[in-house]
Amino acid sequence: MFVSFTDWEFDGNVDNAVESAKGFWPEMKKHGAVNMRATVTGEKTIRTMTVWSSEEKLKANIDAVRATASSAVGMTSTGGMMGALAVELD
Repeated sequence: MFVSFTDWEFDGNVDNAVESAKGFWPEMKKHGAVNMRATVTGEKTIRTMTVWSSEEKLKANIDAVRATASSAVGMTSTGGMMGALAVELD
């Protein structure tokens, strides 16, 4: 599995950001996303962590997903990174 982290800037309304993400989630799943988490990192910033089913699907779709998500949910992507999932603990 592969993981992407994306930093977002938004208007500060966390409830709206969460609802927008929930609405966009089915589209992300179509592109191979398996799981997503979001953490409020500042007054107007959020970082998402998305687990993808494969590196190929992530790399083939990440730019389009970020661009579409940005316009769909009204947030601006300010950075990101990706890599192989090294360990998952429950």
